Amino acid sequence: MDMSNGAYINDIKYILATARQQTYIAINSAMVDAYWQIGKRIVQEEQRGQARADYGKEVIKQVSQVLSQEFGRGFGERNIRNFRQFYLMFSDLDIWKSVISKLTWTHIQRVLKIQNEQARRYYLIEAAENHWSVRVL
Repeated sequence: MDMSNGAYINDIKYILATARQQTYIAINSAMVDAYWQIGKRIVQEEQRGQARADYGKEVIKQVSQVLSQEFGRGFGERNIRNFRQFYLMFSDLDIWKSVISKLTWTHIQRVLKIQNEQARRYYLIEAAENHWSVRVL
C-alpha cells in the first residue's frame, strides 16, 4: 500500500475527529437537559402542589438510591441536589438554553456555587462565548 499521498488519510482522520466532537457535544447537551428535567421533577415531587417542600431530603435520598442502583456512579445525593438547584436557578431554561448548551455539566456545577445572580450570569455568558475551560472559569 502506497502511503506517499497521505492527504486522504488526513481527511479520514478529520472526518472521524469531527464526528466524535459532534457526538460529545450532542451527548453533553442531552445529559445537561436531562439533569434539568430531573431537577424539575424532584421539585414538583417535593412540593406536590404546595408553595414549599416539606420532605425534600427524603426525595433526594430516594432518587439517589434508585438511580445509583440502576445507572451506577454519578447519582449521589450531592449530584441530585445539584440537579434540583440547577432547575431552581434556571427554571426558565429556554432563556438560557443557547448559553448552557455550550457548557459542560462541570461548568454548570461551578456556576451553581455562585450566589450572586449577576455574577452567575456574567460567568455563564463569558464561559460559553469565550470557550473557557472549567479551570479558567
